[in-house]
Amino acid sequence: MKTNALRTAELFFKLLATKLIIARHQIMGKLLNVSIWSFCTLVIFGYVMPAMGVPAAFGLVQFAGVLGSAGMFENYGNIAGIIMDIAGERSIGYYLTLPTRPWVVLLSTACSFALVGMFLTLAMVLLGKVVLFSTLSLASIAWGKLLTIVALGNLFYGMLAIAIAGHVGEVSKIGNVWSRFIFPMWFFGGFQFTWYAMHKASAPCAYAILANPILYIMEGLKIAVLGQEGHLPWLVCLGALTALTIGCWLLAYNRMKKRLDFV
Repeated sequence: MKTNALRTAELFFKLLATKLIIARHQIMGKLLNVSIWSFCTLVIFGYVMPAMGVPAAFGLVQFAGVLGSAGMFENYGNIAGIIMDIAGERSIGYYLTLPTRPWVVLLSTACSFALVGMFLTLAMVLLGKVVLFSTLSLASIAWGKLLTIVALGNLFYGMLAIAIAGHVGEVSKIGNVWSRFIFPMWFFGGFQFTWYAMHKASAPCAYAILANPILYIMEGLKIAVLGQEGHLPWLVCLGALTALTIGCWLLAYNRMKKRLDFV
């Protein structure tokens, strides 16, 4: 006889599999989209900017930034999809009628977003090697750290998508998602700079952006690609990102509870 925990786990994985089957029909288009942006970024910062005097190693900084951005940019479509579903077909309403807790439905959604984001992120490692070629040594990457941050970072992105969708709510406000949430978090999240560089430029701003979860994803990926020197301590990145991911999950759950009025 199955226990409640076993039934919950079974339904969670069935929901996750269902969402991944649905997502696979769009995966090549998503991969093409992120590849175009990543290719342009790596070419400019790997070859053009060094010709203008920027250190050649900056291409690797941007490579780490590309890895941290793939899942973040994917979130725009995820957020829009949730908002339009709530306003239209309300398939999420059907899932919530299944004999399980609402958190199982929401967590399976976040995890499906995370797995797609992880695939896109890891695909950009191969693209980075092709574009940067000898500048990027795959042997020098700390793979354990990279995979840890890629997994945890994309899980955070998945939960962030639900939290933002629950906050925005209306189709007419989808345009606010990029300008009010994704772009500010990304631009001040260390895509083009390190925390210590920001601290040197403005200590108040540096301490303020410590509240930005994207910073720990970017710093963690730079540690994995470039090494620890010049970046926030690895354990600080890992601990802060874990805590902020849990906080984001609680926020996402509460926002969607108010939006969908489930018990």
